[in-house]
Amino acid sequence: MVFSSEVKDFIRNTLILTLFFTLVLHLSWGYIGPMLGLKMSAGANDLSFSQADMTYMGNIATAMSLSIGQKETQIKNIGVDLSNSTISIAEVLSSPNIGQQRLIGSNMLGVSSYANILSTDIVHLLDSATDRAIALGEHISLLKSYYNRTLERLSTIGEQIGDLQGIIDKSTTETSGAKTIMQSSYDAYDYSGVDGAIDSYITAKHTDTRARVYLIYLERFRQSYTALQVRNLRLIDALSNNRDALIKRSTVVIPDSGTDIIKTLKLIQTEAEANISKTLQ
Repeated sequence: MVFSSEVKDFIRNTLILTLFFTLVLHLSWGYIGPMLGLKMSAGANDLSFSQADMTYMGNIATAMSLSIGQKETQIKNIGVDLSNSTISIAEVLSSPNIGQQRLIGSNMLGVSSYANILSTDIVHLLDSATDRAIALGEHISLLKSYYNRTLERLSTIGEQIGDLQGIIDKSTTETSGAKTIMQSSYDAYDYSGVDGAIDSYITAKHTDTRARVYLIYLERFRQSYTALQVRNLRLIDALSNNRDALIKRSTVVIPDSGTDIIKTLKLIQTEAEANISKTLQ
């Protein structure tokens, strides 16, 4: 009779089930807003995105600096004080009730803000501006700022994922060691060391499960940020290459017969053609 199989179901039911409901709750929170089509102004989004910015330092005890400084109403929306605190992955695991809200909540805020800024109504933005050229230039600069800051954020998430994978590997080793001790004690009917082995097993299993949940979140955030980066680059490219037309509010009617004639009239051109024209000027 193998002792490890007798405790396996108990551990799985008491640890994973609880964290499963936590995972469902957080994932629901993160995607309800976008599904409902909620939008914020460009200024509010930029503020939120800046406040959710982070700098990562170190390795497994690595600290991530959440430069939040949230307004009180924004803090309440996430349910945690995110103001200028430094927290590591190790600290998140040791104090999950607060730490995971900083780790996960800041990225939820960042992804939501980024998605909303990319959904800005450019036509309305320019029509409402006193100077279309200045407004367009400022918005392009804002998009570039988001792109550059998100590169740093993706680097941070990559380090955090590495830390979590290291913690998972360590927990797996500790779990195996505790199981070996429990099995040996059971086979020999020797209780010495059982208490410590059980405690070590439960602690390692708990840490492993929680780290895996955080890993799911961070991998999802990385996918979301990467998709937003691709979309942002395309938007920057479109706005930059059509700057004059947007400022003048010019439009080209594409006839049902196709684009051949209007291309001949040089009313439209590819990006490569536009770059050649600029070079020849």
